[in-house]
Amino acid sequence: MKRKLPCFARPAIAILVVGSLLLMPAPKAQGAAVDDLQKQLDNAAAEYGRLETQLAQTDARRRKLETDLKEADQVIAQKAALMQVRAGDIYKKGGVSSYLSDLLLAPNPNIFFKRLYYMEILGKGDTELIDGLRVTQSRADEMMADLAETRAAQARLVEQQRDKKVELEAKLRGARSAAKVSKIRAFSAFTLPIGGPQGFANTWGAPRSGGRRHKGTDVMAACGAPVVAVTDGVITNLHAGGNAGIMAYLRANNGDVFFYAHLKGYAPGITNGTRVTVGQKIGINGNTGNARGGPCHVHFEWHKGGGGPVNPYPLLNSAR
Repeated sequence: MKRKLPCFARPAIAILVVGSLLLMPAPKAQGAAVDDLQKQLDNAAAEYGRLETQLAQTDARRRKLETDLKEADQVIAQKAALMQVRAGDIYKKGGVSSYLSDLLLAPNPNIFFKRLYYMEILGKGDTELIDGLRVTQSRADEMMADLAETRAAQARLVEQQRDKKVELEAKLRGARSAAKVSKIRAFSAFTLPIGGPQGFANTWGAPRSGGRRHKGTDVMAACGAPVVAVTDGVITNLHAGGNAGIMAYLRANNGDVFFYAHLKGYAPGITNGTRVTVGQKIGINGNTGNARGGPCHVHFEWHKGGGGPVNPYPLLNSAR
């Protein structure tokens, strides 16, 4: 024998139930949270890309500077080797005195001064070039040190931004999961309208023949795939004809109505007034009506409270 609750307890339980429902996050609030997090993530990803680009540019400047330094080292080494060759030539000719005697014994003064001028230019040019390159090397070393500090700071920023992006991605996944629960909470249970592999996109409002606009979601699947009840409810208005072909309506327990079109046929035992449970097979995927000759799919509509159609994509997407 079942025991009845005391009369004074019933209002308290009712208050608890209503209170729990009021504490549930509203779908609109959930959607706003998801949108806000998505914007934050988009901004964080853009900033992460910008910082990575800056870091890559710094690395490119370092590589260019390293190349310039190597080239300067090579020039200094070449000039030093050339000076050694000249010194060797002087030595082979009998030393500096012999080299100067050849200079002084030039056939005429013009040749003497030309030789002296070229020797001075060559010696001075080599010395100035080497000194200049060494100054450049010294400055380049300072630039390399500055670039190393800059790169270290940029690398830290990139790492921090990456961590921020990863954190936002995790928050967004959580918010979407909460939004999914919020959307489906209105039903005792909810699933997709076709069993097995399927695909669909948000084509709400897309143009159709005769100037019409799409008022549902086309759920694509293999011909003959099982069409199932998306939630608990009652099957109504089974009939065929017109653009919809073979169709069915499912009135959910909460009063919402779901419309299925282009079926190939109905499952055994499915008639008007049949009560079904979520996931129960109610028909067969096909391409009847104005879908004839095209890919098999279910044109699926959602009528909240039995009113006009609303976009079913968010609800379907939350049930993936």
